Amino acid sequence: MNHRQLVALGLSGSAITRRARRGLLFVRHRGVYAVGRADLTIRGEVRAALLRCGRGAISSHRTAAWLLDLLGARRRIDVTITGRAAAPGGDSSIKLHYTSRWLPREVVWIEGFPCTSVARTLADLAGTSPAKEFGWAWDNADQQRLIDVGRISAQIARQRVGAAVLRARLEHHDEAPPTESVLEELFLDLCRSCSIRLPVCQWPLAAEDRSGRVDFVWVPERVAVEVDGRRWHAIQSAHDRDREKDLALRDVGFDPHRYVYRQVRYEGPRVGRIVQRALASGSVRACAR
Repeated sequence: MNHRQLVALGLSGSAITRRARRGLLFVRHRGVYAVGRADLTIRGEVRAALLRCGRGAISSHRTAAWLLDLLGARRRIDVTITGRAAAPGGDSSIKLHYTSRWLPREVVWIEGFPCTSVARTLADLAGTSPAKEFGWAWDNADQQRLIDVGRISAQIARQRVGAAVLRARLEHHDEAPPTESVLEELFLDLCRSCSIRLPVCQWPLAAEDRSGRVDFVWVPERVAVEVDGRRWHAIQSAHDRDREKDLALRDVGFDPHRYVYRQVRYEGPRVGRIVQRALASGSVRACAR
Protein backbone atom coordinates (compact mmCIF):
# COMPACT_ATOMS: atom_id res chain seq x y z
CA MET A 1 0.00 0.00 0.00
CA ASN A 2 1.17 3.55 -0.58
CA HIS A 3 1.07 6.46 1.87
CA ARG A 4 -2.09 7.91 0.34
CA GLN A 5 -3.98 4.62 0.71
CA LEU A 6 -2.94 4.26 4.35
CA VAL A 7 -4.07 7.82 5.10
CA ALA A 8 -7.41 7.04 3.41
CA LEU A 9 -7.78 4.16 5.89
CA GLY A 10 -7.47 6.66 8.74
CA LEU A 11 -3.78 6.44 9.64
CA SER A 12 -1.84 9.62 10.30
CA GLY A 13 1.75 10.10 9.23
CA SER A 14 2.99 9.46 12.77
CA ALA A 15 0.84 6.30 13.03
CA ILE A 16 2.37 5.00 9.81
CA THR A 17 5.86 5.69 11.17
CA ARG A 18 5.09 3.88 14.44
CA ARG A 19 3.75 0.82 12.63
CA ALA A 20 6.84 0.72 10.45
CA ARG A 21 9.07 0.81 13.54
CA ARG A 22 7.07 -1.98 15.18
CA GLY A 23 7.36 -4.26 12.14
CA LEU A 24 3.71 -4.03 11.11
CA LEU A 25 4.58 -2.10 7.94
CA PHE A 26 7.72 -2.63 5.88
CA VAL A 27 9.10 0.06 3.60
CA ARG A 28 9.38 -1.39 0.09
CA HIS A 29 9.89 1.86 -1.79
CA ARG A 30 9.69 5.47 -0.72
CA GLY A 31 6.08 5.94 0.37
CA VAL A 32 5.16 2.29 -0.38
CA TYR A 33 4.74 -0.31 2.35
CA ALA A 34 4.33 -4.08 2.54
CA VAL A 35 1.77 -5.04 5.19
CA GLY A 36 2.62 -7.78 7.69
CA ARG A 37 5.67 -9.24 5.96
CA ALA A 38 8.91 -7.92 4.51
CA ASP A 39 9.31 -10.41 1.67
CA LEU A 40 7.01 -10.10 -1.33
CA THR A 41 6.09 -12.44 -4.15
CA ILE A 42 6.89 -11.33 -7.69
CA ARG A 43 3.29 -10.12 -8.01
CA GLY A 44 3.74 -8.17 -4.80
CA GLU A 45 6.90 -6.60 -6.21
CA VAL A 46 5.02 -5.59 -9.36
CA ARG A 47 2.23 -3.98 -7.35
CA ALA A 48 4.70 -2.13 -5.14
CA ALA A 49 6.62 -0.83 -8.17
CA LEU A 50 3.43 0.42 -9.83
CA LEU A 51 2.40 2.19 -6.62
CA ARG A 52 5.84 3.80 -6.41
CA CYS A 53 5.68 5.06 -9.98
CA GLY A 54 2.25 6.62 -9.55
CA ARG A 55 -0.96 6.92 -11.47
CA GLY A 56 -0.69 5.92 -15.13
CA ALA A 57 2.28 3.60 -14.61
CA ILE A 58 2.06 0.37 -16.64
CA SER A 59 4.03 -2.86 -16.19
CA SER A 60 5.91 -3.40 -19.44
CA HIS A 61 8.81 -5.06 -21.24
CA ARG A 62 10.16 -8.14 -19.38
CA THR A 63 7.64 -7.81 -16.53
CA ALA A 64 4.71 -7.62 -18.95
CA ALA A 65 6.08 -10.67 -20.79
CA TRP A 66 5.99 -12.58 -17.51
CA LEU A 67 2.43 -11.47 -16.71
CA LEU A 68 1.38 -12.52 -20.22
CA ASP A 69 3.05 -15.94 -19.81
CA LEU A 70 5.62 -15.23 -22.51
CA LEU A 71 8.78 -15.34 -20.35
CA GLY A 72 9.83 -16.45 -16.89
CA ALA A 73 9.83 -14.23 -13.81
CA ARG A 74 12.53 -11.72 -12.96
CA ARG A 75 12.83 -9.66 -9.76
CA ARG A 76 13.68 -6.35 -11.44
CA ILE A 77 10.39 -4.75 -12.42
CA ASP A 78 9.93 -2.94 -15.75
CA VAL A 79 7.50 -0.01 -15.60
CA THR A 80 6.62 2.47 -18.34
CA ILE A 81 5.34 5.96 -17.54
CA THR A 82 4.31 8.81 -19.79
CA GLY A 83 6.69 11.68 -20.41
CA ARG A 84 4.51 13.96 -18.29
CA ALA A 85 4.71 11.74 -15.19
CA ALA A 86 7.21 12.49 -12.44
CA ALA A 87 9.91 9.82 -12.40
CA PRO A 88 10.67 8.27 -9.02
CA GLY A 89 14.39 8.18 -8.47
CA GLY A 90 16.97 6.10 -6.72
CA ASP A 91 15.46 2.60 -6.82
CA SER A 92 17.53 -0.02 -8.61
CA SER A 93 14.76 -2.67 -8.35
CA ILE A 94 12.63 -0.70 -10.84
CA LYS A 95 13.64 -0.21 -14.48
CA LEU A 96 11.84 2.84 -15.82
CA HIS A 97 10.83 3.35 -19.45
CA TYR A 98 9.01 6.27 -21.02
CA THR A 99 6.33 6.76 -23.66
CA SER A 100 4.73 9.89 -25.04
CA ARG A 101 1.20 8.53 -24.63
CA TRP A 102 -0.76 5.30 -24.40
CA LEU A 103 -3.18 4.11 -27.04
CA PRO A 104 -6.18 2.15 -25.68
CA ARG A 105 -5.15 -1.01 -27.57
CA GLU A 106 -1.71 -0.98 -25.95
CA VAL A 107 -2.88 -1.59 -22.36
CA VAL A 108 -4.63 -4.65 -20.92
CA TRP A 109 -5.36 -5.79 -17.37
CA ILE A 110 -3.87 -9.08 -16.14
CA GLU A 111 -4.99 -10.25 -12.68
CA GLY A 112 -5.54 -6.66 -11.58
CA PHE A 113 -2.30 -5.29 -13.04
CA PRO A 114 -2.17 -2.73 -15.87
CA CYS A 115 0.07 -4.34 -18.45
CA THR A 116 1.17 -3.66 -22.02
CA SER A 117 -0.66 -5.72 -24.64
CA VAL A 118 1.00 -8.66 -26.39
CA ALA A 119 1.73 -6.55 -29.48
CA ARG A 120 3.19 -3.66 -27.48
CA THR A 121 5.16 -6.02 -25.23
CA LEU A 122 6.73 -7.80 -28.20
CA ALA A 123 7.55 -4.44 -29.79
CA ASP A 124 9.22 -3.26 -26.59
CA LEU A 125 11.21 -6.48 -26.27
CA ALA A 126 12.27 -6.31 -29.92
CA GLY A 127 13.90 -2.94 -29.23
CA THR A 128 15.48 -3.63 -25.84
CA SER A 129 16.04 -7.36 -25.20
CA PRO A 130 18.65 -9.81 -26.48
CA ALA A 131 17.56 -11.53 -29.69
CA LYS A 132 17.30 -14.90 -27.92
CA GLU A 133 14.96 -13.55 -25.23
CA PHE A 134 12.78 -11.78 -27.79
CA GLY A 135 12.65 -15.00 -29.80
CA TRP A 136 11.44 -16.95 -26.76
CA ALA A 137 8.69 -14.42 -26.10
CA TRP A 138 7.60 -14.36 -29.74
CA ASP A 139 7.52 -18.16 -30.00
CA ASN A 140 5.51 -18.45 -26.79
CA ALA A 141 2.99 -15.90 -28.06
CA ASP A 142 2.81 -17.68 -31.41
CA GLN A 143 2.25 -21.08 -29.79
CA GLN A 144 -0.54 -19.63 -27.65
CA ARG A 145 -2.11 -18.08 -30.78
CA LEU A 146 -1.66 -14.56 -29.42
CA ILE A 147 -0.02 -13.12 -32.53
CA ASP A 148 -2.44 -10.66 -34.11
CA VAL A 149 -0.95 -9.65 -37.46
CA GLY A 150 -3.02 -6.46 -37.68
CA ARG A 151 -2.03 -5.25 -34.21
CA ILE A 152 1.62 -6.17 -34.70
CA SER A 153 1.63 -4.26 -37.99
CA ALA A 154 0.03 -1.24 -36.31
CA GLN A 155 2.65 -1.42 -33.58
CA ILE A 156 5.45 -1.51 -36.15
CA ALA A 157 4.10 1.72 -37.64
CA ARG A 158 4.05 3.36 -34.20
CA GLN A 159 7.32 1.99 -32.79
CA ARG A 160 10.68 3.10 -34.12
CA VAL A 161 13.07 1.12 -31.93
CA GLY A 162 12.82 -2.58 -32.74
CA ALA A 163 10.47 -2.15 -35.70
CA ALA A 164 12.85 -3.88 -38.14
CA VAL A 165 13.26 -6.88 -35.81
CA LEU A 166 9.50 -7.11 -35.33
CA ARG A 167 8.81 -6.84 -39.07
CA ALA A 168 11.32 -9.59 -39.92
CA ARG A 169 9.82 -11.93 -37.34
CA LEU A 170 6.28 -11.24 -38.50
CA GLU A 171 7.18 -12.36 -42.02
CA HIS A 172 8.10 -15.87 -40.82
CA HIS A 173 5.78 -16.47 -37.89
CA ASP A 174 3.84 -19.36 -39.52
CA GLU A 175 6.81 -21.51 -40.56
CA ALA A 176 7.26 -23.80 -37.53
CA PRO A 177 5.58 -27.26 -37.82
CA PRO A 178 3.07 -28.15 -35.08
CA THR A 179 4.66 -31.53 -34.26
CA GLU A 180 7.94 -33.26 -35.03
CA SER A 181 7.20 -37.01 -34.96
CA VAL A 182 4.60 -39.72 -35.40
CA LEU A 183 4.75 -40.32 -31.63
CA GLU A 184 3.71 -36.70 -31.00
CA GLU A 185 0.77 -37.17 -33.38
CA LEU A 186 -0.18 -40.32 -31.42
CA PHE A 187 -0.22 -38.29 -28.22
CA LEU A 188 -2.51 -35.69 -29.80
CA ASP A 189 -4.82 -38.54 -30.87
CA LEU A 190 -4.77 -39.77 -27.27
CA CYS A 191 -5.83 -36.31 -26.07
CA ARG A 192 -8.71 -36.27 -28.53
CA SER A 193 -9.88 -39.75 -27.52
CA CYS A 194 -9.80 -38.77 -23.81
CA SER A 195 -11.57 -35.43 -24.43
CA ILE A 196 -8.51 -33.51 -23.23
CA ARG A 197 -8.13 -29.97 -24.55
CA LEU A 198 -5.34 -29.97 -27.15
CA PRO A 199 -2.05 -28.56 -25.84
CA VAL A 200 0.38 -26.10 -27.37
CA CYS A 201 2.91 -28.07 -29.43
CA GLN A 202 6.67 -27.49 -29.52
CA TRP A 203 6.56 -24.81 -26.84
CA PRO A 204 9.83 -22.82 -26.46
CA LEU A 205 11.29 -23.29 -23.00
CA ALA A 206 12.36 -19.85 -21.78
CA ALA A 207 14.34 -20.84 -18.68
CA GLU A 208 17.28 -18.76 -17.51
CA ASP A 209 19.85 -21.55 -17.96
CA ARG A 210 18.31 -23.69 -20.70
CA SER A 211 16.67 -23.21 -24.07
CA GLY A 212 14.85 -25.71 -26.24
CA ARG A 213 11.34 -26.88 -26.99
CA VAL A 214 8.86 -28.88 -24.96
CA ASP A 215 6.68 -31.34 -26.86
CA PHE A 216 3.37 -30.26 -25.28
CA VAL A 217 2.25 -27.71 -22.69
CA TRP A 218 -1.00 -26.45 -21.26
CA VAL A 219 0.10 -22.93 -20.37
CA PRO A 220 -2.67 -21.77 -17.98
CA GLU A 221 -2.45 -25.00 -15.94
CA ARG A 222 1.38 -25.06 -16.11
CA VAL A 223 1.47 -28.72 -17.19
CA ALA A 224 4.11 -30.04 -19.61
CA VAL A 225 4.37 -33.42 -21.38
CA GLU A 226 7.38 -34.89 -23.18
CA VAL A 227 7.07 -38.07 -25.25
CA ASP A 228 10.22 -40.16 -25.81
CA GLY A 229 10.76 -42.50 -28.71
CA ARG A 230 12.25 -45.92 -28.03
CA ARG A 231 15.61 -45.13 -29.60
CA TRP A 232 15.97 -41.83 -27.75
CA HIS A 233 14.92 -43.38 -24.44
CA ALA A 234 17.65 -46.02 -24.71
CA ILE A 235 20.51 -43.48 -24.73
CA GLN A 236 22.00 -42.65 -21.30
CA SER A 237 22.90 -39.08 -22.27
CA ALA A 238 19.27 -38.59 -23.25
CA HIS A 239 18.22 -39.51 -19.71
CA ASP A 240 20.55 -36.83 -18.34
CA ARG A 241 19.17 -34.19 -20.71
CA ASP A 242 15.62 -35.25 -19.84
CA ARG A 243 16.29 -34.70 -16.14
CA GLU A 244 17.85 -31.30 -16.83
CA LYS A 245 14.85 -30.26 -18.89
CA ASP A 246 12.42 -31.44 -16.19
CA LEU A 247 14.31 -29.38 -13.60
CA ALA A 248 14.21 -26.34 -15.89
CA LEU A 249 10.46 -26.79 -16.34
CA ARG A 250 9.90 -27.00 -12.59
CA ASP A 251 12.05 -23.91 -12.15
CA VAL A 252 9.64 -21.89 -14.30
CA GLY A 253 6.57 -23.28 -12.55
CA PHE A 254 5.56 -26.24 -14.74
CA ASP A 255 4.55 -29.76 -13.66
CA PRO A 256 6.50 -32.00 -16.09
CA HIS A 257 5.32 -35.44 -17.23
CA ARG A 258 7.22 -37.85 -19.45
CA TYR A 259 5.89 -40.88 -21.39
CA VAL A 260 7.55 -43.44 -23.62
CA TYR A 261 6.20 -44.93 -26.84
CA ARG A 262 4.73 -48.02 -25.19
CA GLN A 263 2.71 -45.93 -22.73
CA VAL A 264 1.32 -43.59 -25.38
CA ARG A 265 0.59 -46.40 -27.84
CA TYR A 266 -0.80 -49.11 -25.54
CA GLU A 267 -1.71 -47.44 -22.22
CA GLY A 268 -3.60 -44.44 -23.56
CA PRO A 269 -6.54 -44.45 -21.07
CA ARG A 270 -4.20 -44.60 -18.10
CA VAL A 271 -2.00 -41.79 -19.45
CA GLY A 272 -5.13 -39.77 -20.23
CA ARG A 273 -6.38 -40.08 -16.64
CA ILE A 274 -3.03 -38.93 -15.26
CA VAL A 275 -2.94 -35.91 -17.57
CA GLN A 276 -6.55 -35.02 -16.71
CA ARG A 277 -5.72 -35.07 -12.98
CA ALA A 278 -2.64 -32.92 -13.57
CA LEU A 279 -4.71 -30.38 -15.54
CA ALA A 280 -7.37 -30.29 -12.82
CA SER A 281 -4.70 -29.61 -10.17
CA GLY A 282 -3.16 -26.98 -12.44
CA SER A 283 -6.49 -25.21 -12.79
CA VAL A 284 -6.76 -24.99 -9.00
CA ARG A 285 -3.24 -23.55 -8.78
CA ALA A 286 -3.99 -21.04 -11.55
CA CYS A 287 -7.08 -19.79 -9.68
CA ALA A 288 -5.00 -19.38 -6.53
CA ARG A 289 -2.29 -17.29 -8.20
